[in-house]
Amino acid sequence: MEILEQQIQELIDMREDFVVLLNTNGVIVHANQNWKNYCHDRQLSDVLWKTGENYLHGLEKNGRISELHHTKDILSGIVVEQVHLTSFQFAETTEHFSVKYRQFPLSNGEIGGILYTQPLNRLLAESMNTDLVLESMTDAFYLLDENMNFYYLNTKTESILDMRKEELVGSNIWTLFPRLVGTAFYANYNRAIQEQIPLQFEEYYGPLDAWFTVKVEPMKHGGLAVYYQKISDNQLAKKETSEYAYIDYLTGWPNRLKFEEKIELILQEEIPFSLLYINLDNFKHINTLYNHKIGDKVIKSIARNLEKLLGPHEIMGRLDGDELILLHLHQENEKIEDFPSKVREIFAQSILINDSQSLTVNASIGVSSYPQDSYSVEELIAYAETAMREAKKQRGSSYSLFHSGMGANLARRLMIEKSLAGNLKELGLYFAIQPQLNCITGELSGIEVLARWQHPELGPISPLEFIAVAEETGTISNLTSYLLKEVFSFIKMNKKKCSKFPKTAINVTPSLLTSTAFFEDLFHLMEKFQISPDWIEIEITESVELTCSEATLKNLVACRSKGISIALDDFGTGFSMLAYLMDFPIDKIKLDKSFITKIGFDRKSEAVLKSLIQFVKSIDCELVAEGVELENEAAFLETSGCVIHQGYLYEKPMSPEDFDRKYLELSYHKQLN
Repeated sequence: MEILEQQIQELIDMREDFVVLLNTNGVIVHANQNWKNYCHDRQLSDVLWKTGENYLHGLEKNGRISELHHTKDILSGIVVEQVHLTSFQFAETTEHFSVKYRQFPLSNGEIGGILYTQPLNRLLAESMNTDLVLESMTDAFYLLDENMNFYYLNTKTESILDMRKEELVGSNIWTLFPRLVGTAFYANYNRAIQEQIPLQFEEYYGPLDAWFTVKVEPMKHGGLAVYYQKISDNQLAKKETSEYAYIDYLTGWPNRLKFEEKIELILQEEIPFSLLYINLDNFKHINTLYNHKIGDKVIKSIARNLEKLLGPHEIMGRLDGDELILLHLHQENEKIEDFPSKVREIFAQSILINDSQSLTVNASIGVSSYPQDSYSVEELIAYAETAMREAKKQRGSSYSLFHSGMGANLARRLMIEKSLAGNLKELGLYFAIQPQLNCITGELSGIEVLARWQHPELGPISPLEFIAVAEETGTISNLTSYLLKEVFSFIKMNKKKCSKFPKTAINVTPSLLTSTAFFEDLFHLMEKFQISPDWIEIEITESVELTCSEATLKNLVACRSKGISIALDDFGTGFSMLAYLMDFPIDKIKLDKSFITKIGFDRKSEAVLKSLIQFVKSIDCELVAEGVELENEAAFLETSGCVIHQGYLYEKPMSPEDFDRKYLELSYHKQLN
């Protein structure tokens, strides 16, 4: 039966943009001549334009995963219409497009999909003010998508930034240029998006030693168009440059450049002092859970409280979005740790963010001292930062004093950072498996996947160490994706050995919980490796504050809708366990090891543990006790109603090969018999 009427085909062929019409299964029903010509001229695959070919298979074959998901959403009816930006990369150029996806009724009664693809230059001419488009011929110009990633820029931007287009496109502006965070660029870009209004401002950017006049125009389909020019010396008085170039607009404190200048002056006076490098722990979760305005309010409140501690000749600075630095002059009969203790107390105070809500922010504080540790500004700041990272290993607000042994820690960290960006398999990263067993029957209930690292130079590295570094450096997504591929490959190879592969728990860090891109990658890998959703369990930790955001909830609900279960780890130790159970779709709860180790020693802890077990059973969640190492612990848990155990009493974390031999092969032979 013919699917399209002739007049509809002719109407599609008359359009200047590129049009592809698909049936419900993604098969190409019709493509207009403009799209065919474009694909032919650029030698694109036939499966992207030829009638009868499956367009979805073509997208997957060509690695266009984001477009594949968008197209599937339309064909499955999840959304009726959406617009996204994409690009085609060729040997010498990259061409950028806007793609509109819409449902379309076919003549046989089916609901298919129609894709309108427009070159970016045409989209700009149609969707932006004409005067702005004309200005872009003389202005430097770039486009940011809804996630603040570059996807287009002109040659003037390449010239000003001294970077090639290939280095910028696809990269997040705040990650690539972290010194923009906390400036008028950051504030106005966020305001333009949130309020959907065009803005114009002037700002100084230190790394380029230049002032800019900037116009920001929100795009109607998300993201920003940014036009800017350098301000010449004749346009801007030198007095203004010296006044504003070195000040953090939010706190009014010196930025890094000005702070370093002030330290140099104090060094010339040879006055003993300490530097306190302060990192606000998990501050990004405040912006995720609330918004950037609340985040700015919190920063200002902390700054005002810290100012009260400083004397008239002491200085403070803001190095980055969540990093502050203080210079404290040593007082007579004062110990070095006295002032850091006072700073730590500041962070015990609640901050009121509106009429009914307040929060506390933990801080990790590193301390270096002049002249004990160094005579160099750069070294003193680096040493204080190193000590701050040591403080991060402690729970809650804490400080750490630099000592010479930390120099080795700094070199170690740099090697870990470098290795995380390298070939993880060659560098010894692997996974281990720890079974979860029924203490009565001995049957395998599930398994947990644990990341391990045997580094060729550093030897074994604790997961607590390398996962923290991956989180801080932004390589956690690549690390987790690598481990997922390794785990899924193992499951695919061994799934036939048992009637149902054991539920496999995979830990997801707080930063990834809010990432839609990570979960899209997870779903894609499961499909690629043919992993059944009911084999997989996403394990989230209850010991991290402020991850209970709309983005996290949306991602976890997406998991549940696909049949993936959710487990809550470290239960009973965190800040808001009841809020987690109310807000998140939790299927399984894991009792924290800290309760288990007190069995037989602390009656109060035993009573709390019994209450937790009864509570979990009352809300129909599965229950697992982790860290079970002794017979009396297992007996107490069994008597209290918790029979699924994980710990050294039963099995240490084992290699996939050992797990296969002991559990999967045994199960397979039982099936045969």
